[in-house]
Amino acid sequence: MQNQSDSIMILQAWFSPSFPVGAFSYSHGLETAINSGFIKSSNDLVGWIKHLLKEGSGWNDGVFLSAAYNNVSDANCLCLSLAASRERHLETSEMGSAFVRAVNNVYGLKLKENLTYPVAIGKAAREFKIDLRLTLQSFLQSFVNNLIHVGIRIIPIGQEAGQDCLFRLMPNIKSLSEELANSCIHDLRGGAFFADLLSMHHEYSEQRIFRT
Repeated sequence: MQNQSDSIMILQAWFSPSFPVGAFSYSHGLETAINSGFIKSSNDLVGWIKHLLKEGSGWNDGVFLSAAYNNVSDANCLCLSLAASRERHLETSEMGSAFVRAVNNVYGLKLKENLTYPVAIGKAAREFKIDLRLTLQSFLQSFVNNLIHVGIRIIPIGQEAGQDCLFRLMPNIKSLSEELANSCIHDLRGGAFFADLLSMHHEYSEQRIFRT
């Protein structure tokens, strides 16, 4: 296993805004939720993200990451099949392809193409022998950060309020990382129906900032 210092440096690089996966261009359906008036404040945003982390795509992507780390063979196909909308399929596919391309070219890995984003991360972390819990925590914090960025830009809330949102969500990120590290593919959930519906609705928005 990598020592923790090296692992943290690698994970900080992978989840940095400068890492070429284009995470900043996807809103996960949140843009439509805000524009439709369902999210109007930082409190609304925190509640929305908590629900995604516990019952929606945040949780499920963590399950897929953990499954890939543990070399579960059908994790990638299942991740693609459970994408709730065309744009969610686009998001996880394109970010996964970009991540694979970057880690293969820069870090010398040989991950196969056409991996979804969480599966690609799980496989890369396994190759580098990075602790699974640390990987999950970094992944979930990146997931949360991207959504907060959408809220800062569109609600809008200030950057300080965005940091307050992240601080309030840190206990959730930590506890869920522990749960997900011990999860199996049968622990998938699907309780964020409204978020999935708004992701579908986003496909037909005439004016939008984010791709999903």
